[in-house]
Amino acid sequence: MLFYDKLKLAFSGVSSNKFRSFLTLLGIIIGVGSVILMVSLGSGTRNVVSGQFESISTKQVYLSTNWNLSYSSRGHLNEEDESYLENATTGEVNITPFYRNYQSVEYKGKNIRTTVAGVKANALDLTNLKLKYGRTINESDIQGRKSAVVISENILSQLANSSNYSKMLGEEITIGNKKLTIVGILGRSNSTLALGNDSALLPLTTYKNIFPRRSKYYDFMLIEYGNNLTESDLIAQVNYLLNNKYGTVNGENRFRIEGLQGRINLVNQVTNVLTYLLGGIATISLLVGGIGVMNIMLVSVKERTREIGLRKAIGASNQDVQHQFLFESIILSLGGGLIGIILGIGLSLLANYTITHFFDWWQGTIPLWVILLSFGVTVSIGLIFGFYPAYKASQLDPIEALRYE
Repeated sequence: MLFYDKLKLAFSGVSSNKFRSFLTLLGIIIGVGSVILMVSLGSGTRNVVSGQFESISTKQVYLSTNWNLSYSSRGHLNEEDESYLENATTGEVNITPFYRNYQSVEYKGKNIRTTVAGVKANALDLTNLKLKYGRTINESDIQGRKSAVVISENILSQLANSSNYSKMLGEEITIGNKKLTIVGILGRSNSTLALGNDSALLPLTTYKNIFPRRSKYYDFMLIEYGNNLTESDLIAQVNYLLNNKYGTVNGENRFRIEGLQGRINLVNQVTNVLTYLLGGIATISLLVGGIGVMNIMLVSVKERTREIGLRKAIGASNQDVQHQFLFESIILSLGGGLIGIILGIGLSLLANYTITHFFDWWQGTIPLWVILLSFGVTVSIGLIFGFYPAYKASQLDPIEALRYE
């Protein structure tokens, strides 16, 4: 029997009971559509989280006091530590200290409390804050102890009535009873480190003048390292040097040091597990759909027992009968799979568009591998779950089959 004839018979068998075939298809459609949608959302989540670090230099570590210890037991970073670490660390390192405080910012009678930081000229590059208008804090501001401030749009939106923030350049705000001139305005960045989008940046020296009690110790340091060092090597060196200078408390370090690359690796692992978990949950519905295919094919074999007996009586081989029912199973699975893929892509595009409409940081995507995998799985379902009913049909005795009522 020719392949074309077998395929034609299989299509005829599937279409003979359209409603039942549709219900069988539905299980596969829902399964495939769910897998694609869940993996798409999981991949979008991974892209968003990973994207937070894309534009940040990963070759830096964050050093601060160990807040888990009591105040008397904590280590406190100062100017001496800055030069000590820079000189004692082997390899290429660049250490940048920061002051950070939570203070009131006032403009024309309105005030809010927000993050105020004393920074050096390279602060924006290290923290990945984005300058939108004006200029950054520079060396002239630091050396001259100038009353300059770079402030974020987020803060100005709560202080000023106008949304034309570029006109705010040159305006004066008050921080800690000190009038400061706005020289730069920060836009929103999707990926920041150590300082967020609600920050006001002052020259390091100006900050020390305004908050002398708060500037005895640095709040944290960012340490950049070159290609001749790895993150783990640098962390080990800094821990050793600080422990050698300050000692430990019951075996616990007085300082806390975190590497950005380690965070990224951990985040990627978590989001990958999340994506596979969502895909795995949705795959259960594919398994249910496959069981549905087997069930309907067993029913079909039972109903068409006399037809099978008649075909075998006029010369059809066991292989011909087996192929016919196996092709029917594959047609059902493949048809459901193709419709499920189209539905899954459509739902994923709709979900991503909707989420992006409300949250512009969303980075939804539909991985090609999940589409190809879904296609392969549906064909496999047809073969695996259709084999037993097809085999059972091929083994029927033609005489017993013709007698079946």
